[in-house]
Amino acid sequence: MRSPLATRLAASALAIGVLAGAAGCAADAGASNPVPTSTATSTPDPTPTTDAPTAEPSPTAEPTEAPAPEYGAFSFEDLTSICVDVTTSNYAPDVVFDTEGTRIEQRLVEPEWLVLVPVTTSGYEGQSVCTIGGTPADPQIELSSGSIEKLPEEQIQNLIRGENEGGDR
Repeated sequence: MRSPLATRLAASALAIGVLAGAAGCAADAGASNPVPTSTATSTPDPTPTTDAPTAEPSPTAEPTEAPAPEYGAFSFEDLTSICVDVTTSNYAPDVVFDTEGTRIEQRLVEPEWLVLVPVTTSGYEGQSVCTIGGTPADPQIELSSGSIEKLPEEQIQNLIRGENEGGDR
């Protein structure tokens, strides 16, 4: 039987030997045995390079832009522009139209489209409201108003149904 001291000394010697061997391997990293590690990293390089060009057509595919909602014969930009044009004179010269914030709703009556364009004018948050039908070449505008207040949702729903178009709130 070995004494506990002898066992500890043997374990310590073994640990020192393992550590020295590992340090020797690390020092010889450029030796012939560790070379497969560097060859392994250089081998996959052609594969990602080949994959990168194949991945580019996916982001450039334009189906994302194509499904822009159409509004009958009109585009979003057509309806927004028509409403802005017919209501600009209702505001002070400092008016700023938030065309990106435009809301377009299909109505249950003619004209078919309700267009709501947010505006800022004279320090107020307002809204241009238009009902538009016809075609882009010959738009039919039944209602066009500019307000320094936004319409309540209940009135917007009334306009969609063709009710209270006289402005009753």
